[in-house]
Amino acid sequence: MINRETELEWITSHLSRPERQLLVVYGRRRVGKTTLVTTALEALEATSVYYLCDERGSRHNARRFATACAERFDDIAPDVDGFVDAFRYLTGRVEGPCVVALDEFSYLVDEDDTIPSMFQTIVDDVLDGTDVSLVLLGSSISMMKEGVLSYESPLYGRRTGQWELAPLPFADVRAFFPNDHLETQIQLYSVLGGVPAYLEQFDPDRRLLENVEQAILSKGAFLYEEPEFLLRQELHEPATYMAILEAIAGGATRVTEIANEIGRDASSLSRYLQNLTGLAILEREQPVTDPNGRGLYRLADDFLRFWFRYVAPNRGTLEQGRTAPVRAAIDETLATHTSRTFETVCQQAVQTPAFPVSCSRVGRWWYDGEEIDVVGVNRDVGTLFLGECKWTTDPVGRDVFDELTALESEVRWQGTDREVHYAVFSRAGFTDELRTVVDERSDASLYGIAELATLFDSGR
Repeated sequence: MINRETELEWITSHLSRPERQLLVVYGRRRVGKTTLVTTALEALEATSVYYLCDERGSRHNARRFATACAERFDDIAPDVDGFVDAFRYLTGRVEGPCVVALDEFSYLVDEDDTIPSMFQTIVDDVLDGTDVSLVLLGSSISMMKEGVLSYESPLYGRRTGQWELAPLPFADVRAFFPNDHLETQIQLYSVLGGVPAYLEQFDPDRRLLENVEQAILSKGAFLYEEPEFLLRQELHEPATYMAILEAIAGGATRVTEIANEIGRDASSLSRYLQNLTGLAILEREQPVTDPNGRGLYRLADDFLRFWFRYVAPNRGTLEQGRTAPVRAAIDETLATHTSRTFETVCQQAVQTPAFPVSCSRVGRWWYDGEEIDVVGVNRDVGTLFLGECKWTTDPVGRDVFDELTALESEVRWQGTDREVHYAVFSRAGFTDELRTVVDERSDASLYGIAELATLFDSGR
């Protein structure tokens, strides 16, 4: 398990407390929830029972859960009618502290809307006076929020803690490929994103495009159909969702653009976009200086962006086993694809402890056709940071910096009562002219690959 120290410490510290706990851990599929919780259970001295729920209804799952408990206590499986009976059996057998982890709890909630009330009874009555703690895990973020965490849920107010497990940031993704240069690590991140199960599919000893061909483009590979499995398991009408995601991966970011691309009425897309956002597949991005402004839709994961850009449109070719032409197309356009990821990497670099400008919020800015790749703000000290990113093979010249500084007056944030800092991030370095200009200013910096690596290395 790479990183996750903060999350692991949070779980183990809660479950080590003398008070009974009800913890909720949720996040998208493959993000590492199961590994995190089972690792925590192994570190505890308390008795633990881990059970993975399925979609065959609450009664079937309750019986299987009771069987898992019986096996844990070397006992004969009891005959139970539901989870209330199963937990009564558990409390009658366990001695001392015990932790029960129910993985994919969202399946139970989705199949049976009485589950939250049933577990309210379990928490309030069956487990009252015991040392049995509960950890509920779920991959359907919207289902966990509505069925477990929301004010309307019968379980509301009973949890002692919750954690949304997010994909790994770039700084942690680097640990999967420690022998690669930062430039290659950024390319790998643009293909695989930050989901641990996806990152494990690449062989560190293979070249990037060879890994892409073997692990993504080849029929039968783990990642070849992964997005389809994800959508079919979580959503109805997967074909519509696939079309929406392919349109967004192709550059449609506004609702009207997406609707035009897939031939649907814009007013009909709200439910689909909301569901995809609830699963953390999509995110709605807003200008960092205006969090309540009109947003754009983007794929929240770089692997999904890569898959819907290169795999989905070429399934007919790939189904015939013809990976070479798709690999060639990727080779030709990967720099364009990676340029968007490079912006994300630079945004994360700005938030590292070693970065000289303190920003409380970092993102992008756009207005009236103009855009700035990296914008950071800190209202407490009145700081505005503006950065431009170039993933090109030529050194960046002065014109890029001049265009960036010229846009400063267009960024509406705190009027003129602000301290502005600038930076240019470049894959291929900078011209001597630009270096001379920046060296003469105290409010500007240049970050090439080596300087970015220093920023990320400082956080280790």
